[in-house]
Amino acid sequence: MLTCLKKINITMNNSLLKELEKFSPTASDLISIEDLKKSEIENIFNLVEKTENLLKGEMKKTFLLKGKTQLNFFMENSTRTRTSFELAGKNLGADTINISASASSMSKGESLLDTAVTLDSMQPDIIVMRTPSSGAVKYFAKNVHAAVINAGDGCNEHPSQALLDLYTMQKFHGKNLKGKKLVIVGDILHSRVFGSLARAAKLFGLNTIVTTPHTLIRPDLSYFNVTHEPNIEKALKDADIIYSLRLQTERASLSYVPSIREYSKTYIINAARLKFANPNAIVMHAGPVIREVDIHTNVLETEHSLVPHQVFSGYCIRFVLLNLFANKRKLKKVDSRPF
Repeated sequence: MLTCLKKINITMNNSLLKELEKFSPTASDLISIEDLKKSEIENIFNLVEKTENLLKGEMKKTFLLKGKTQLNFFMENSTRTRTSFELAGKNLGADTINISASASSMSKGESLLDTAVTLDSMQPDIIVMRTPSSGAVKYFAKNVHAAVINAGDGCNEHPSQALLDLYTMQKFHGKNLKGKKLVIVGDILHSRVFGSLARAAKLFGLNTIVTTPHTLIRPDLSYFNVTHEPNIEKALKDADIIYSLRLQTERASLSYVPSIREYSKTYIINAARLKFANPNAIVMHAGPVIREVDIHTNVLETEHSLVPHQVFSGYCIRFVLLNLFANKRKLKKVDSRPF
């Protein structure tokens, strides 16, 4: 039985490897969702479809990235993103190393630039980075030869999250999402998830509406072709996709609302509010979900909730992304630093 599984695994590896060799993104790093063209995103999704059976199978371990080194540099806490990148890297056969800010020399006063130069001198092929500072990942990427994937930078972007969200939407609403009504509920102002999701939604032609207090709105909604409707019931009318965002308490979002109780009462997604949406509407959340604040349990535990599906999609998406960007080091040019 084990020998049979190994043979199936080898066959799937060879098939996936051939597919991966046909396609390489233009960008050397994935800092923003805008680093990818629509056609490139569609190619990624096609590869993810082929990856799903492999990662659901008994033999997940492959050697597609054997000899490659992956650094997960996370300066903020994470469960889903960090674990899925680490698990994907290990199942690809890469040497995967985790680094936190508290365990790095940055806790001793080393600059981000010197940390970048130090890590890159060890010849990693890919660096997955999360930071509380908007724009820091882009700065970091300009100073390393390794390919850099943005796993979330401050209030800016989280591109792999947008990819997994879009992929999950397509699985349940079909590949043509143009004209589908997407309602994003919650902390728009501080959300990096919104930063990437709004860009992806614009690219794929979704009709996007945000519903949030005026204190949590962003000034650049027109850039994303997004409209603001503060009344949640009006916003949810005929919605196809409801996407709830967590209050970013670590970024002082509580100072923008009177209290969590009042915010929850006004903007929680519950069974009563779900009735305003289309009968086949899906409910999504990037996690962690704060039950009875973001989404009520009477929605979260129903077939409308796709939160577990998002987690698996994220695992598959990141598996493919690591494959696609792991060979960029030999092609990437680093900006010269003026002194």
